[in-house]
Formats: sequence, structure tokens, C-alpha cells
Amino acid sequence: MGIKKLLKHLDEFFDQSKKKQKKKSEKLSKLIVSLEEKKSEIKDSLKTEAIKCKKSKKTYELCKEFKALCRMLKKAKKQEDYIKNDGL
Repeated sequence: MGIKKLLKHLDEFFDQSKKKQKKKSEKLSKLIVSLEEKKSEIKDSLKTEAIKCKKSKKTYELCKEFKALCRMLKKAKKQEDYIKNDGL
């Protein structure tokens, strides 16, 4: 699943009411797992690419993608904690 697709799912989830968010908390959990898998894949790719050339365009793009995934993952986990702790 591409990053744009994952970001779209996250945005759709956060735009819903609290009741709908509760119903979709399972999907959020699956999304978090998917983001973590994607993050680990990019991290591995970034390591191998950095060994080849640290200043290449591909390394730079992988680094940006990795940072974006980290931010999305942090946001998703924060939202998951909020839903669980809010008692909805």
C-alpha cells in the first residue's frame, strides 16, 4: 500500500465523529501495523542505499518518506491512545 493511500485512510479516519472512530478503531490498529511494516521496509532500503551513496537522490527521497511515515505513525498512535483512554 502506498504512502498516499495510507495518508488518505488516516485523514478519512480523523475526519469522522467519535462514535465512528470507535467503530473503526480496529482499522486504525491494522493501519498502524501496516505503517510499521512500511517503515521497517523503508528503513532497510535506506540502509542499503546509504551504503552505496549517502548523497544520492534516492537516499534523500527515502529519508523524506521515512520521516513522513514516522510522523503519520506517531499521529495514528496518539489518536489510538486518545480513543482508548477517552472511553468511547
